[in-house]
Formats: sequence, C-alpha cells, structure tokens
Amino acid sequence: EGAILVFLPGWQDLIKVQELIPPRRDILVNLLHSKLKDSEQHKIFSRPPPGIRKIILATNVAETSITIDDVVYVVDSGLHKDQVFDNDKGM
Repeated sequence: EGAILVFLPGWQDLIKVQELIPPRRDILVNLLHSKLKDSEQHKIFSRPPPGIRKIILATNVAETSITIDDVVYVVDSGLHKDQVFDNDKGM
C-alpha cells in the first residue's frame, strides 16, 4: 500500500517513463508537471481504491511545494533541467 513518487528531469522524460509502465489494473499513473491543467495535477492527491498502486511521475515542481500524504516510496533520478538566461549573449 502507498504511492510511489518518481522525480524526473522534464516533460519528455515523464511521457517516456509513462509509456514504459505496462498497463495493469493494479497500477494508476499520474503526471505532475506545470504544463498540466490544475484539475489534472490535483489527481495526485486522491487515494486510489484498495489494491491499486499509485505512481506519480513528477518534475522537481513537487520537491518543495507540495505534500502528498500517501507517498511511501520516493525515487529521485538526481537530474533536473533549468532554464537560465545569459544576459551577455541575450539568450
């Protein structure tokens, strides 16, 4: 029992890992990324029915800003993506 929270570096990584998880009746996969609508993001807070394992694939948006009370395992790739602006290059 309990959810698994997996931190991944970006949107494409979330999609790629989601596609690698085989479709099963006892697994519920949710994504957490700033691209998603609020209604989609809020799904991570609801508990699945008994016997269903919730897996949350998230970027670092979930590291400090939220608490998901049913998470019992955390997998962190240690990777993240940052966008930075180089003022000298204008990029």
